Amino acid sequence: MDTTVILGITVMILLLIIILFAAVYLSSKRIDATKRAEILNKVDELKMATGSLEGSVRRDAIVKLDNLLSKSLQLKYNNTSTCGDNLKKAKDLFSRKDYDNLWSVHKVRNNIVHNDYEISEAEAQEAYSVYKSNIIKILK
Repeated sequence: MDTTVILGITVMILLLIIILFAAVYLSSKRIDATKRAEILNKVDELKMATGSLEGSVRRDAIVKLDNLLSKSLQLKYNNTSTCGDNLKKAKDLFSRKDYDNLWSVHKVRNNIVHNDYEISEAEAQEAYSVYKSNIIKILK
């Protein structure tokens, strides 16, 4: 074969590989608008629960918010990994302060689930704020 033909075929194969890689990369980063809206609606529905006078309602709200964080990260990374594993991957998505705050509220959730921690109304509302703002960042 002529070297020009081989070079032409090689260039075409490389272009095809680049196009396929770009398509896979871009599609894995795009989150379906319907799923995004569904998660954000669920987050908004939990706002009132974090201000409840009943501790069990606040605790339940924090666990649900953490589940929505986990689901958002799973959609972002197109996987079924745990929230903690995906948070480790997500370090570059956030400022240092936001990342630390996310880990803090995730640890509060763990404390609620494993140690029956009673979260105060103020702490629950602060956690809500951290969850909401960072879930929005993940789903962009």
